[in-house]
Amino acid sequence: MSAESDYISAESQNILRTTTLIRNLLEKKKLTDYEVIALGKLLQDVYTGIERILRSQLDTRNIKIKKTENWHKQILLSARDQSLVSQEQFEAFRNLLLFRHLQIHGYGYMLEEERLRELAEPAVKLCRDFLHNNA
Repeated sequence: MSAESDYISAESQNILRTTTLIRNLLEKKKLTDYEVIALGKLLQDVYTGIERILRSQLDTRNIKIKKTENWHKQILLSARDQSLVSQEQFEAFRNLLLFRHLQIHGYGYMLEEERLRELAEPAVKLCRDFLHNNA
Protein backbone atom coordinates (compact mmCIF):
# COMPACT_ATOMS: atom_id res chain seq x y z
CA MET A 1 0.00 0.00 0.00
CA SER A 2 1.11 3.55 -0.69
CA ALA A 3 1.31 6.26 1.95
CA GLU A 4 -1.74 7.86 0.32
CA SER A 5 -3.87 4.72 0.53
CA ASP A 6 -2.68 4.12 4.11
CA TYR A 7 -3.77 7.66 4.99
CA ILE A 8 -7.21 7.24 3.41
CA SER A 9 -7.61 3.83 5.03
CA ALA A 10 -6.79 5.21 8.49
CA GLU A 11 -9.09 8.18 7.97
CA SER A 12 -11.86 5.87 6.79
CA GLN A 13 -11.51 3.73 9.92
CA ASN A 14 -11.75 6.84 12.10
CA ILE A 15 -14.89 7.93 10.29
CA LEU A 16 -16.48 4.49 10.60
CA ARG A 17 -15.73 4.39 14.31
CA THR A 18 -17.22 7.86 14.71
CA THR A 19 -20.37 6.91 12.79
CA THR A 20 -20.80 3.98 15.17
CA LEU A 21 -20.68 6.38 18.11
CA ILE A 22 -23.22 8.61 16.36
CA ARG A 23 -25.51 5.64 15.72
CA ASN A 24 -25.26 4.61 19.39
CA LEU A 25 -26.33 8.08 20.48
CA LEU A 26 -29.21 8.14 17.99
CA GLU A 27 -30.57 4.91 19.47
CA LYS A 28 -31.29 6.76 22.71
CA LYS A 29 -34.76 8.23 23.03
CA LYS A 30 -33.56 11.38 24.82
CA LEU A 31 -30.02 12.72 25.09
CA THR A 32 -28.50 14.45 28.08
CA ASP A 33 -27.03 17.90 27.55
CA TYR A 34 -23.56 16.33 27.44
CA GLU A 35 -24.66 13.76 24.86
CA VAL A 36 -26.08 16.54 22.68
CA ILE A 37 -22.72 18.30 22.84
CA ALA A 38 -20.96 15.00 22.05
CA LEU A 39 -23.23 14.40 19.05
CA GLY A 40 -22.38 17.85 17.72
CA LYS A 41 -18.67 17.16 18.11
CA LEU A 42 -18.97 13.76 16.43
CA LEU A 43 -20.78 15.31 13.44
CA GLN A 44 -18.02 17.89 13.20
CA ASP A 45 -15.39 15.14 13.31
CA VAL A 46 -17.13 13.06 10.62
CA TYR A 47 -17.28 15.98 8.22
CA THR A 48 -13.67 16.91 8.89
CA GLY A 49 -12.62 13.34 8.09
CA ILE A 50 -14.60 13.32 4.84
CA GLU A 51 -13.02 16.63 3.91
CA ARG A 52 -9.54 15.24 4.56
CA ILE A 53 -10.22 12.32 2.24
CA LEU A 54 -11.60 14.60 -0.48
CA ARG A 55 -8.63 16.96 -0.18
CA SER A 56 -6.27 14.00 -0.46
CA GLN A 57 -8.09 12.65 -3.51
CA LEU A 58 -8.03 16.08 -5.15
CA ASP A 59 -4.34 16.37 -4.38
CA THR A 60 -3.76 13.04 -6.12
CA ARG A 61 -5.38 14.58 -9.20
CA ASN A 62 -3.09 17.63 -8.89
CA ILE A 63 -5.99 19.85 -7.87
CA LYS A 64 -4.78 22.19 -5.16
CA ILE A 65 -7.21 24.19 -3.08
CA LYS A 66 -5.84 27.48 -1.81
CA LYS A 67 -6.76 28.39 1.74
CA THR A 68 -9.06 31.32 1.14
CA GLU A 69 -12.13 32.37 3.11
CA ASN A 70 -14.24 29.74 1.32
CA TRP A 71 -11.71 26.96 0.82
CA HIS A 72 -13.80 24.37 2.67
CA LYS A 73 -16.69 24.92 0.27
CA GLN A 74 -14.25 24.88 -2.65
CA ILE A 75 -13.13 21.39 -1.66
CA LEU A 76 -16.72 20.19 -1.97
CA LEU A 77 -17.27 22.01 -5.25
CA SER A 78 -14.09 20.56 -6.72
CA ALA A 79 -14.96 17.09 -5.45
CA ARG A 80 -18.34 17.35 -7.16
CA ASP A 81 -16.76 18.65 -10.37
CA GLN A 82 -14.31 15.71 -10.32
CA SER A 83 -17.16 13.23 -9.67
CA LEU A 84 -15.71 12.27 -6.30
CA VAL A 85 -19.13 13.00 -4.81
CA SER A 86 -22.57 12.94 -6.39
CA GLN A 87 -24.85 15.97 -6.38
CA GLU A 88 -26.85 14.35 -3.57
CA GLN A 89 -23.70 13.75 -1.51
CA PHE A 90 -22.55 17.29 -2.26
CA GLU A 91 -25.78 18.72 -0.82
CA ALA A 92 -25.64 16.51 2.27
CA PHE A 93 -21.96 17.22 2.90
CA ARG A 94 -22.62 20.93 2.38
CA ASN A 95 -25.20 20.78 5.17
CA LEU A 96 -22.63 19.13 7.43
CA LEU A 97 -20.08 21.78 6.45
CA LEU A 98 -22.51 24.55 7.38
CA PHE A 99 -23.21 22.84 10.68
CA ARG A 100 -19.48 22.37 11.31
CA HIS A 101 -18.96 26.08 10.80
CA LEU A 102 -21.64 26.88 13.38
CA GLN A 103 -20.30 24.23 15.76
CA ILE A 104 -16.77 25.63 15.65
CA HIS A 105 -17.88 29.22 16.18
CA GLY A 106 -20.60 28.57 18.75
CA TYR A 107 -21.13 27.09 22.15
CA GLY A 108 -22.03 23.45 22.70
CA TYR A 109 -24.83 24.20 25.12
CA MET A 110 -26.68 26.07 22.35
CA LEU A 111 -27.10 22.95 20.18
CA GLU A 112 -30.61 21.64 19.64
CA GLU A 113 -31.07 17.90 19.89
CA GLU A 114 -33.81 17.78 17.24
CA ARG A 115 -31.67 19.60 14.67
CA LEU A 116 -28.68 17.38 15.43
CA ARG A 117 -30.79 14.27 14.95
CA GLU A 118 -31.95 15.63 11.57
CA LEU A 119 -28.32 15.99 10.51
CA ALA A 120 -27.05 12.81 12.13
CA GLU A 121 -29.67 10.33 10.91
CA PRO A 122 -28.66 10.54 7.23
CA ALA A 123 -24.99 11.29 8.01
CA VAL A 124 -24.22 7.75 9.17
CA LYS A 125 -25.42 6.15 5.93
CA LEU A 126 -24.05 8.99 3.81
CA CYS A 127 -20.55 8.62 5.22
CA ARG A 128 -20.55 4.83 5.09
CA ASP A 129 -21.78 4.87 1.46
CA PHE A 130 -19.15 7.45 0.55
CA LEU A 131 -16.39 5.39 2.13
CA HIS A 132 -17.61 2.21 0.46
CA ASN A 133 -17.49 3.88 -2.98
CA ASN A 134 -14.40 6.08 -2.60
CA ALA A 135 -11.96 4.83 -0.02
